[in-house]
Amino acid sequence: MSSDIDGFELEPSGGDEDSSGFLGMALLALAVGAGSALLFAPAEGARTRKAVRGRLRELQGGAGAAIERMQRELGRREARRRRQERRTSLLIGLAVGAGVAALLVPESGSETRRRLSDTIRRRGVSAEGEVPVDRVVREPQPEPVV
Repeated sequence: MSSDIDGFELEPSGGDEDSSGFLGMALLALAVGAGSALLFAPAEGARTRKAVRGRLRELQGGAGAAIERMQRELGRREARRRRQERRTSLLIGLAVGAGVAALLVPESGSETRRRLSDTIRRRGVSAEGEVPVDRVVREPQPEPVV
């Protein structure tokens, strides 16, 4: 018994025959699959459908719980990210403010503290411990010598 393996083609060469060949193969596969399911089914159809339906409901409930957990976790991460952004903004603002103050202050820190304590002593302190301040006026400063 001889066979012609060289003349065998996997794809048909005709144009219209492609769609009919595909449809025929699909129907044949459908029939084989249905027949196999009937022959090898562990239970009758009604019981199998009931078991599949129950399993799908379990999966649906589990998926709903998983989605809720994921939403809670995403909410926590978003809140954590916002807190981190606020902290970062605060630190950046603090650093920029300190830098600007250091660049614009005409005197050193110790000199500024000395002048503030002198001003407080000159004006006097009230009985409640508060410093009476009517207004703050910056005294003219000499130009820094470079």
